Amino acid sequence: MSASARRLKLLRHVVDNLDRVEFKPGPIGESDIPFIKGKIGPGFSVGIRKQAGESLVNLADEIFSGNSRYQRGTTFPSVYDQLSDLIIESCLGRASGEIEDVDVTLIEKEINVWFNTKIGPRQLFVACLLSPTPGPPFSVGPVQFTYIDDFIPRSKTFSSGETFDLTFGHMFDEMRRDSASWIATVDVAECMEERAWELGELAVDIAIVGIQLVVPIGHSGRMARASARISPRVRSAISRAGTTVSVRGTNASPGRAMGPGALQHYLVQGAQVLQAVGPRIKVFLEGCGLLPVLEQAWADAAYWFHEGLAEPLDTIAVSKLETAIEVLLRAQSSSGSKSRLLKAIHAFYGLTREQFINADSQISVEKFATGFVTDRSRILHGTWSTLSQSLRDSRPALTALVHGLLASYAFELETYLSDVGRSDNIEQFLSYVEARRRSARLGATDPG
Repeated sequence: MSASARRLKLLRHVVDNLDRVEFKPGPIGESDIPFIKGKIGPGFSVGIRKQAGESLVNLADEIFSGNSRYQRGTTFPSVYDQLSDLIIESCLGRASGEIEDVDVTLIEKEINVWFNTKIGPRQLFVACLLSPTPGPPFSVGPVQFTYIDDFIPRSKTFSSGETFDLTFGHMFDEMRRDSASWIATVDVAECMEERAWELGELAVDIAIVGIQLVVPIGHSGRMARASARISPRVRSAISRAGTTVSVRGTNASPGRAMGPGALQHYLVQGAQVLQAVGPRIKVFLEGCGLLPVLEQAWADAAYWFHEGLAEPLDTIAVSKLETAIEVLLRAQSSSGSKSRLLKAIHAFYGLTREQFINADSQISVEKFATGFVTDRSRILHGTWSTLSQSLRDSRPALTALVHGLLASYAFELETYLSDVGRSDNIEQFLSYVEARRRSARLGATDPG
């Protein structure tokens, strides 16, 4: 069945379940409205009966999934709601047999008009926790970070008076309560507002990963958006033992131990990594790139890494860090996960399976790769307890590995983009990295 025939069949089924219901005297309860989607008028309601719920969802999915602009620029619930309203408004009172292809086309055109009137360029301002100490503005790709004291004068050019108090003034108050001292600015085009915030905040998260790749994890592990799921920065822990009450206070604010100028020092020192990360964020934000599979793999893995760093429970953190590797290498299966990891370690680090994973470890690359696959499987399938199992030895090693892979992957991808024989394939990319790094090592040892 063609796409147009399938959409027509779905629309007819929905129209066949359009109805109008008169309310009985008295309070209106949920049972008085038999619709999956509907509208209430004076004394009555109109809508789509629940029997057509699946068809309505499938029709919305056909329209949403079949348009790349919708997938990037809006959300499925928004398309679903707009489609429901259009069907109720344009088809109520008509028999399903009267519905033809032209009706499907008209509804799709109306959705397109609605979408085009809602999208536009938006500049988002996102509060972040990076460091309590001030520093000059800096950018990671399309995301600019500005210390709050430097941002305030700029914000007053956007609004003033009561408007300022309700917008930026309110935001600054929230930031002070959350100990957030930095603001990320990011521009998002061709999106409706809700979707722009989704993309924009994710872009900020990935930009923070760029910072975490160049600032030591001890300082940067808790860096995040102020609106992200993060542990409390300042905490008082009160306990009682017999007649003695004790209190223990902790302050886990990110970058707290960095002195003035330290953040800028690390950013300058890691400039090459940040320059490689920047284009990855740009591709994610704009939804286009020469190597969409490899680019998306990096962005997805970076987000899992960011979540893994923020996770307080070691077993969950290890699962997230291992997921970051599987996503980055597009493993697809347990056997594929091990073989890809072995190939990636050899490509990026030149280590064979018999060698130790690092100079301070007595674990071979082979044993590490095997453990990497089984640890995550045991946690996720309940063989090991999520709450009781100790994986403290695994977490630092995995953190270091994912950290190195993300930085190296981003850097090598920039070089790979200039290769005339490039292919959007992880196996070919790893082979390219392995060959290029082997050639560089041989060149470095060549006495000529």
